[in-house]
Amino acid sequence: MGDLLSKFDLLDNEGKQQLLDYLDFLLDRKSKRKKDKFDVNAYRENLLKVSVWSEDDLAVFDEIKAHVNQWKPKEW
Repeated sequence: MGDLLSKFDLLDNEGKQQLLDYLDFLLDRKSKRKKDKFDVNAYRENLLKVSVWSEDDLAVFDEIKAHVNQWKPKEW
């Protein structure tokens, strides 16, 4: 540990900040790994929130597409 501190003191301010940022990154990644356990129930709940569209719902988009395809842009 003393070796680490002596090397840290040799760095300029920018190097010290980069090292501290890297340590924060490593610690954040480590804490996320512990939290990232797959929750099947939460996954199922999210799937149930996905909306389902009928053919009638989608027909509106087909009508709009037909109208948009009929547009003729002005030529320059």
